[in-house]
Amino acid sequence: MGLFSKLFGRGSNDDQPSPAVQEWIAKLDHADAKVRLEAAKALGELRGEARAAVDKLEELINDPDGDVCNAAADAYAKIERGL
Repeated sequence: MGLFSKLFGRGSNDDQPSPAVQEWIAKLDHADAKVRLEAAKALGELRGEARAAVDKLEELINDPDGDVCNAAADAYAKIERGL
């Protein structure tokens, strides 16, 4: 459970994410920043369906690529707020 999860009280999610969400989450570890960026944006658009990605997105807020950092933060916010 990540820092934001602890602060905002989101417990662990026992529901299995869809295969599409799992694929996007896997791409968050890709060596190419463009792939990580695309994955973060896609997960943000999935909003609540992508709840399983929030811990990884929280990690990517410190990504060496600034665009990935911003996309991860934006996706995290969309998922948490359900926007």
